[in-house]
Amino acid sequence: MRDGWATVLAAPWLWVTILIYAFINVTDSGPRNIALPFLLHDVMGLEVEALGLVASAFSIGSVTAAILLGRLKRIRRRGSVMYASIVLGGLMIVAYGLAPNRAVLLGAAFVYGVSFSCIALIWTNTLQEMVPAEKLGRVSSIDALGSFLLMPIGFALAGVLTDKIGPVQVFVIGGCTTIALAFLGYLHPAVRRLD
Repeated sequence: MRDGWATVLAAPWLWVTILIYAFINVTDSGPRNIALPFLLHDVMGLEVEALGLVASAFSIGSVTAAILLGRLKRIRRRGSVMYASIVLGGLMIVAYGLAPNRAVLLGAAFVYGVSFSCIALIWTNTLQEMVPAEKLGRVSSIDALGSFLLMPIGFALAGVLTDKIGPVQVFVIGGCTTIALAFLGYLHPAVRRLD
């Protein structure tokens, strides 16, 4: 375990992204997993099939991006592309909250799925390429622990805030905070230089 932590702490692009994602999984996952049904039913007046359509649009966007990225031999400026995808995802979280109708919401879900795949595939590929193979398991474990450590707090917070201020505000606050966190992480030179 000590060896894994030493590897993570020696690579600023790695520990910065894990730390940023500990908080992004609060600001992103809470609205998406907790506030979404309330947004659909209470604000937009939609029934449960809309929840399935949003999940499907997200999945179609995710698969589309995975197919397109899989055709590329190499993604240049991975740090910039990944963090730009985080910003795009944050914008789509805001768009969920402000969507005036189901069509706009489904479009936002599709684009959010695209951004999600871009982040996940770039991150996984970067870990596999830049972390020594004998340390990859330890580093991946630390990544999972760090990235998801605060997620239960995000779920609880989203539930309380949805009840107190409403789902629209939860999505707007969550999306704007996600964007701010992405810019904060991108300030580190190691993230900007990640290629």
